[in-house]
Amino acid sequence: MARGSALSDTGDMDESPEEMEQIRREADAIDPYQYRRRRRYMAAVALGALGAGLVWAVLELADRRRNPCERLRDYFCEKGTATPECVNQTTIFGESVEDPSSRMRSLIREQCESKIKRLASEQGIKVR
Repeated sequence: MARGSALSDTGDMDESPEEMEQIRREADAIDPYQYRRRRRYMAAVALGALGAGLVWAVLELADRRRNPCERLRDYFCEKGTATPECVNQTTIFGESVEDPSSRMRSLIREQCESKIKRLASEQGIKVR
């Protein structure tokens, strides 16, 4: 047998040169890295979504951690610090932080939270 590949020997080939050229063009058009790129793209999208979810969760937890009486005080005092609602909420906020009894502080905060919910349901006011 002569040195070289069987493809170079035209006597043993089943395909014509035109067919061989067509097969080469089709083989050149195949992208062997197509699925790897797709997996990397999907992983990048998933990582971005995970990052966005994590940022949202941290912001939501930070907002929930905030004292509800402080949120009410900020809402009522943004209109003016001399208003009766602001003065009242400032007093309630002080009690929710400084009361010696942890049970009493908890009850005051629960009342503030229920007031926030009541404002949202009855008047459509969103307290941040």
